[in-house]
Amino acid sequence: MKLFYTPNSPYARIARVTALELNLGDRIQMQKVTVRDSNSDLLHYNPTGKVPTLATDDGFILSESRIICVYLNQFNPEIKVVADISNGFLQQLEGIAGGFIDGIAVWVRELRRPLTEQSPGVIELERSRALRILNYFEKISEKLDQTPKLAHITIASALGLESRLPQLQWRQNYSKLAQWYDEFSGRPSFQLTKPES
Repeated sequence: MKLFYTPNSPYARIARVTALELNLGDRIQMQKVTVRDSNSDLLHYNPTGKVPTLATDDGFILSESRIICVYLNQFNPEIKVVADISNGFLQQLEGIAGGFIDGIAVWVRELRRPLTEQSPGVIELERSRALRILNYFEKISEKLDQTPKLAHITIASALGLESRLPQLQWRQNYSKLAQWYDEFSGRPSFQLTKPES
């Protein structure tokens, strides 16, 4: 299998961390690629040009983090990374975590645009969404443990964007979440997938 990624994509990081947590490092070739590039090798595999992309041994091309993580989890079912139907809380958390990382990604992208092209409305929408979700995570922080579940990996990957989004300043107001994140992000899988500066 071949997993295409960019070092700074939080979505690719979710797939990379999951592969490491499932001990699939020997089965998966990690291939760093460029995106938004008409000459990218990725386009020979995935016409969307998005990461993560997984080229399976069966010849399928999978994209979107959760789809890839579900697929990878079958190779080590003893470790249940993806929530199954019997765990409503983790399924709920996966959904909220997915909305959180999507909003953060939109916010970061919007701020990358030239100032004259930025939408204050979009920025405020995503800022408000992020704060609501952070409030929720802080309230349920006692339910967040250190097991490598997809929800936890997604939350930590989103919070790991703090260096690229200093406007969020989440640590000062969410101390329980910060404590959880600091411990969880110390896992070897997170240390090995740190974004490039």
